[in-house]
Amino acid sequence: MNGLPCIKGAPIAGRLRCIRHAGLLAAFLFASRSLGYAAAQTGAQPPSVHELFVQGQTLAREGRMAESEVVLEKATELAPDDRTILNLLAKVKGRLGEFPDAISLFQRVIALNPMSAEAHVDLAIALSDSGDLQAALEETARALAIDSNLPQAHLNRARLLDDLRREPEADAEFSIARKLAPNDPDVCFYWSFVERATGHFDKETSLLQRVIALQPANEKALILLGKSLLEQSRTTQAEAALRRALAIDPKSAEATYLLSRLLIKTKPLESRQLAARFAILRQQSANVDRSKSIGNEAYGASLEQDWPKAIDLYRQALQICGGCEAEEALLRDLGLTLCRSGDIKEGRIELQRALSLNPDDREVVKALSIIGQEHERL
Repeated sequence: MNGLPCIKGAPIAGRLRCIRHAGLLAAFLFASRSLGYAAAQTGAQPPSVHELFVQGQTLAREGRMAESEVVLEKATELAPDDRTILNLLAKVKGRLGEFPDAISLFQRVIALNPMSAEAHVDLAIALSDSGDLQAALEETARALAIDSNLPQAHLNRARLLDDLRREPEADAEFSIARKLAPNDPDVCFYWSFVERATGHFDKETSLLQRVIALQPANEKALILLGKSLLEQSRTTQAEAALRRALAIDPKSAEATYLLSRLLIKTKPLESRQLAARFAILRQQSANVDRSKSIGNEAYGASLEQDWPKAIDLYRQALQICGGCEAEEALLRDLGLTLCRSGDIKEGRIELQRALSLNPDDREVVKALSIIGQEHERL
């Protein structure tokens, strides 16, 4: 699946972004000297295309997509027709949510190698991520015309047909994909959605059990298995699945709630304890929403260049957040605001904290690069 995590609810992939502070980097111009290019500015031998590719590949494997993007873009400037570099850059762009750029790059790869079935599948994924399901479906057809035994083409075609509510066709494609790749957990995982939609809970259960056999720590599959078993009144097995899910992620609100409801009659004390835990998790979710709301107020203040108010609001939001999912975005926006207010030292600290939480944030990477360059000039 192109190495990208995928979720039900988006065509092929979904990505959560908390708070975007667009425009705070308008004063920064990202220089090519950053991220390993200083040598080119000082007269030293610049890195070769191969060295840039290896660096970009390493950064991508480490999950540092924003930094990988910068390095690979430099590599494509030196080798604009290198399919391997273009392909990796396209995948990185996709991970960063830059779907138009990813689509354009995959199209360049196909123009250079029209008979690559894998390239057509990659383009299909990018098109689906952008919301163009029909065009994505056509690309899977092109891939299969080149290689009818490519499992990923059948899998992605099946998922697209499912998203288009064409379940019988999706079922047939999933069946082919499983024959071609019997040990691919993605095939069984996404096929289970089709079976649930058509009310075939026994088959859904069987597919999810196969996923868990291949991926014992797949918390989402365990929760879905628990729900499927509950539909069949197989409560003992459902309880075991939900307990395993909570052992993997004790903060799973869904597993906590489902297990609490399941144990009301058989284990009322534990059920109440779980209900209390669920209330705490729900409160934490409310704190996330409140911190985001205050963060939006802070953004409004920054637009008016009321730096003290914006900084104070961001810090309030971070205090309420308490390590919640919005923390990285709030730290980034606080750091950028501090920099714009003139407090570069404190801004840099907050940006570094943000980067440690999310190495993919290009705004942070660029801001820290510019700050570093300015520091060198002093």
